[in-house]
Amino acid sequence: MELYNLINIYADKFIPVFIRVAVILSFIPFIGAQQTPVMIRAGLALAFTLLLLPVVKVNTDNPARAIFEAFFVGVAMGLTARIILGAIDMAAQWISVEMGLTVAAVFNPLFQETLGPVSLLYTMLSMTLFFLFDVHYYFIEGIVRSFDITSINYNGVFSSVIKLNAFFFPLAFKIAAPVLVVQVLTNLAMGFLSKTIPQANIFFVSMPLLIVLGLVFMILSMPVSIAVISKAFTSMKDTIMVITR
Repeated sequence: MELYNLINIYADKFIPVFIRVAVILSFIPFIGAQQTPVMIRAGLALAFTLLLLPVVKVNTDNPARAIFEAFFVGVAMGLTARIILGAIDMAAQWISVEMGLTVAAVFNPLFQETLGPVSLLYTMLSMTLFFLFDVHYYFIEGIVRSFDITSINYNGVFSSVIKLNAFFFPLAFKIAAPVLVVQVLTNLAMGFLSKTIPQANIFFVSMPLLIVLGLVFMILSMPVSIAVISKAFTSMKDTIMVITR
């Protein structure tokens, strides 16, 4: 009964607030994954909405505009997370291709794709770091701050997202670079050996070597990868603050 009364009191701004919260939560790892039951996602969005209704201000003079702005801000903030996570996923795919592990495909629930085990490992790592570094708090703060915007600067929002998008390939390369360099050098060495000893099937022998070297250098470079991902999450926070100021 109290829930019904609360929704009735703030009925004019319930839908814009719910849409903005639901869209942003749909981009957050684990919470927004397709494997998470719809009831849990909807329940979290409804819970955040009910918490925000008494304290946020929404211009409901034009309901259609309020709904559009809620969706636009939600997508803009959500893309900041997906750009970073997408770069990590691309780096993992590059590593999988170089190690020859693309044949061992598994299903990635975050991106709804069938990817190699290395991709799944980096996806789980990025999701863990996302919550370990309290990045989800940035989104909660961003949701609250976004309602303080009196007029959305669409050009500024687009510029912030595009600027963050410029990190996509450099971030992916920084994460994958140690393994890629070792794999390329190993392939070059195997090529020289194949020319030197043509009767030996060097490339057949090199497959286990590529996998072992890839795993070793992937583990050795993990502290560097974590530092790079941490810096990327800091850039994500700055972008969210720019969008919501």
